[in-house]
Amino acid sequence: MTDEMLALANRNANERNVGKRPFSPRGEIEHIPLPDASVDVVISNCVINLSADKPQVLREGLPRPQAPAGAFAVSDVVVQGTLA
Repeated sequence: MTDEMLALANRNANERNVGKRPFSPRGEIEHIPLPDASVDVVISNCVINLSADKPQVLREGLPRPQAPAGAFAVSDVVVQGTLA
């Protein structure tokens, strides 16, 4: 993640009027630097596949900061079978 990527994410959210507080924190997906239940929407776009600890991402990294009635959207790469 770069400063430019964060700036673009926040600019896109602001231009599209995405909520009152669009914010993309800088951190690791395994340990997102936000309080518990503090966000309404969690979006992960082709990030989980980059993590070496995917169970940690799905167990704590993404669901923990999501508010109880929040939404979660994920788009990622999935490989089935073996690669030769």
